[in-house]
Amino acid sequence: MKKNKKIFLMIAVCVLILTLPLYINNLYYLHIINLAGIYTLVTIGLNLLSGYTGQTSMGQAGFFAVGTYVSALMMMNFNFPFLVAIIIGTVATAACGLIISIPAMKLSGPYLVLATVGFGEITRLVLLNWTPVTKGAAGLTGIPYPEIFGLKITSEGQFFYLILIFVILGTYIAVRLAKSKIGRTFSAIREDDLAAEAMGVPVNYYKIAAFVISAMFAGLAGGLFGVFSGVASPDNFTFDDSVAFLCMSVIGGNRTILGGIAGAFVLTIISELLRVFQGTRLIIYGFILIFTVIYMPNGLVGIMDNIKKNYRKNNKINE
Repeated sequence: MKKNKKIFLMIAVCVLILTLPLYINNLYYLHIINLAGIYTLVTIGLNLLSGYTGQTSMGQAGFFAVGTYVSALMMMNFNFPFLVAIIIGTVATAACGLIISIPAMKLSGPYLVLATVGFGEITRLVLLNWTPVTKGAAGLTGIPYPEIFGLKITSEGQFFYLILIFVILGTYIAVRLAKSKIGRTFSAIREDDLAAEAMGVPVNYYKIAAFVISAMFAGLAGGLFGVFSGVASPDNFTFDDSVAFLCMSVIGGNRTILGGIAGAFVLTIISELLRVFQGTRLIIYGFILIFTVIYMPNGLVGIMDNIKKNYRKNNKINE
């Protein structure tokens, strides 16, 4: 009976998600949902890095920017198809993750955080000053719509399904990875990297792998962001955005993949509500982080788990 209920619930959720564009008439709301879906990919990658491996990155906006610009330039300057362009953008971002991770392995704690902040700022400055390629502060405009198997994606509803496919694919890969030997090794390194190294685990190799995988997720999201927004400007990839991605990870629960999804959607909605407080947004993010760390150390997913445990406990008592 319980198994049937779970199957029915899963089917109901799938139907609800797949039919979402049909009963959301306000395109602005659908736009926010699509944006949250893109940010979900960044946060899932960050969770694999910080939640599973214990390395904090404040440079995800930089990786996000590389994926956006490389994918967009491949489509605009070389007429590459969307799928080819986004693969090239993801690979380029992985290369950046590899380059930054090798020297970063000698750092830990706040020094590692500062190194990733530096990468994010260097990336933004390159985008601002490499004018012949990136168009400087004006950014890239007229990024072409993606076309897949002859179908051009132009509407919010069509983008919803495109982004959904990538989110499902990214989530599946992340879950499989988290449950594999690699994921278990990541967790062992997070708990005690010295003990893991003593057991023969090549700690630096796995830390570098976590950085590269995290960068790839951000690059993939960046490729989607470029074609979705149609423009790419250095103002889209600031330190504020790296802070926002970190908040998404912490709020949702950075030790689970589901936490990445929950955090991305919740904070994207909060960000839209806080548009009127644009100047003080970082301060508000700071308060949100402090509140979450103190009162919700396991994030929204931890709260849901507690509710589920209490529900089961009460059911056993009633029986």
